[in-house]
Amino acid sequence: MKPAGRADPLAGLVFACLAALFWLGRSRSFGMGDSPQHVLSALLWAVPHPPGYPLQTALGWLWSRLPWSDPGAAVNGLSGIFAAAAASALFLLLRAGGVRRAAALTATALMALSPLFWYYSLVAEVRALNGLLALAAALFVFSWSRGGGPGSLLAFAGFFGLGLSHHPTYVFLVPAYAAWLCARRPTAKLAAAAAALALLGLAGPYLLLGSRLALGSPAYNLFEVRGWADLWPLFTRARLGGPLLMAGGAPPLGFSSFDPDRLAVHAGWFVSSVWTHAGPVALALAALGSSALWRDARRDLAAWTLWLGASAGIFLVFSSQQLPAVDPEYARAVSARFHLLPLIAVFALAGLGAEALARRVRPAFTFALLAAVVAGPLLLRPLSLARQNPLLDYARALVRDSAPGDFIVLGGDDTIFAALNLELVRGEGGGRVFLCPTMFSFPPYLRRLRATYPEVILPSGPSGPGTDWARWRALNPGRAVLAEASLRDAVLSDFPRSVPQGSLIRVEPAPVKSDPEADARRFLEAPETSSFPRRASRRWTQEVYILQSRRRMAEWLASRLHPERDAELLRRLVLLMEDQ
Repeated sequence: MKPAGRADPLAGLVFACLAALFWLGRSRSFGMGDSPQHVLSALLWAVPHPPGYPLQTALGWLWSRLPWSDPGAAVNGLSGIFAAAAASALFLLLRAGGVRRAAALTATALMALSPLFWYYSLVAEVRALNGLLALAAALFVFSWSRGGGPGSLLAFAGFFGLGLSHHPTYVFLVPAYAAWLCARRPTAKLAAAAAALALLGLAGPYLLLGSRLALGSPAYNLFEVRGWADLWPLFTRARLGGPLLMAGGAPPLGFSSFDPDRLAVHAGWFVSSVWTHAGPVALALAALGSSALWRDARRDLAAWTLWLGASAGIFLVFSSQQLPAVDPEYARAVSARFHLLPLIAVFALAGLGAEALARRVRPAFTFALLAAVVAGPLLLRPLSLARQNPLLDYARALVRDSAPGDFIVLGGDDTIFAALNLELVRGEGGGRVFLCPTMFSFPPYLRRLRATYPEVILPSGPSGPGTDWARWRALNPGRAVLAEASLRDAVLSDFPRSVPQGSLIRVEPAPVKSDPEADARRFLEAPETSSFPRRASRRWTQEVYILQSRRRMAEWLASRLHPERDAELLRRLVLLMEDQ
């Protein structure tokens, strides 16, 4: 294929249209999982969990300083800006490969409007910037492989360094970039300049973070990153076990205990994700594009194959062995975020397939395909999160159903980060003490707990305060211990006399009076109980967390009712459980 030459000005229109679409549909609060942490980190220029995401946090902080009416919503909107720029980069990359406009626009629309890419364009997360840095680097290294000047190599090096600094999975793209880099050999001087620029891109965001820390300790800094000496452990995720450890506390990958069945499960999730988020049209076009590259540009085929194979394969090997104990439905939703990077290769190949198809059919068919690809998502599914705040509503319900001074025990990242956002950004904690038992053995967390709640007496133990909630209550009289419903089984196993309190479980070591009918009615009549049904959720996001938690509470409430006397309430709870 012949290069298209200069940049196509249509890329600017692509960016503007998608940026407007994503901006209008952005979440006004935050998404699930890490999203509330990224919002509060941007607003406070804080330090999120390793590797710290210093580039995104600094950009988010600068963006939030603009005169927005809602800075938090604006931080979500920044993801849309990144995503629109990533889509424009894909368009330019395909045009540089000789793909006509209609075919390049088809691939761009397939990616930008795919469910997974679209969702992470509307909430504060690290995926949109990761995709932008990946495609920007690909655009310039591809140009270099096709005879581009020194500026192409230097631009690639800069984006490559920024990508390495942003997210550990970026390193999975090295084989793909190497396939394009090997097409030409730069001079020693140019290679040295590119290496220096890549190093600057890698170190620059962390140098900026170090300078920010010199001004004072951020309000949110759970991993106690205080100075220059802490930046390397932050980048390497040392306190989480290493760069390829999926989550803090997960077992390391030991090939002596490698379980191929787990790998098969995660591979099945990935295949399902590709089918859901690429779809049959993109997959068919990608197959056609691969065939065309086999005939005309095998180096490019090798690069995109390595992109897909490495970013999917390496992730699947590690994730499958490190997420075995997590609830399968939730683990699948957590894993889906990581499928965005390999999916980019599918959409790029789809653009090349659309070009191969366009050579064989009338132009009218090519434009009809483009129109269908654009119109389908716009007409068949809502493309906005502007009126959906499920995690914020869920967290606010925890506050509503408790009292100042109560201990609220949280079970997962979703509610932990949402509670921190309520406390540090929105000021809605109201004196509640939010506890995260999974971090009780983490000294920095305990130090923050003592500093935030100096009046609270923590039980002492070899591995932290522990979860003997009767002891917590004895040491802190007058404070109730309330657990979110996701912890139902663990709480009832240790404290079977516990009772419902709205959306929460009130931990009780001894029998107390309770009205099961009133408890069930209070839960059913809560506004957030029916405001976010399964049909409004996306199974491939961590929104499943809220549905699971609500279902567990409904199951417990139903088990406490009388089958005949409370038949109507039972019927409503069963309907709710079926909908969750």
